[in-house]
Amino acid sequence: MRSPPSRPAAGPPPGRAGPATSGGDSTALSSTDYGDFELTTLVRFGGPGPADGGAGPVLLRASADAADGYAVSLDPNLRTVRLFRRDAGRSTVLAEVPLLVRGGTTLPLRIRARSTRIEVLVGDRTVIDTTDGTHRRGRIGPNVFGGRAAYQDTHVTAL
Repeated sequence: MRSPPSRPAAGPPPGRAGPATSGGDSTALSSTDYGDFELTTLVRFGGPGPADGGAGPVLLRASADAADGYAVSLDPNLRTVRLFRRDAGRSTVLAEVPLLVRGGTTLPLRIRARSTRIEVLVGDRTVIDTTDGTHRRGRIGPNVFGGRAAYQDTHVTAL
């Protein structure tokens, strides 16, 4: 099982952010903590070549060092969407759903966290809807590891 790295970087401001692109491993966390929120973004993975693989998690309710919190991971290599809980740097898969994710395509991603409920939508389709109350507040930010991904038109709304 692969899990997102726990190296934080300088983060985007809260609210709306422009494009963020990374090749390799990178994390950008907000400076603001969120409890209940809705995040929308467009995620685009690199080209179709094997060197362009990797995963594009979004960290949510994360600690400043990203060792605790949650990660919603779109993974073109495993063809899945997974929700991880991170506790002291260890990852536990809370939900995993098959989803064809291809390099070179853009996917609209929406994440809603309200109280203990976490919903993940790709396009208009709810792919994960689960509850976990371990982490109730924290930072939000995109993460890329093992490849290339771009996040565009990212917007976070506190609920």
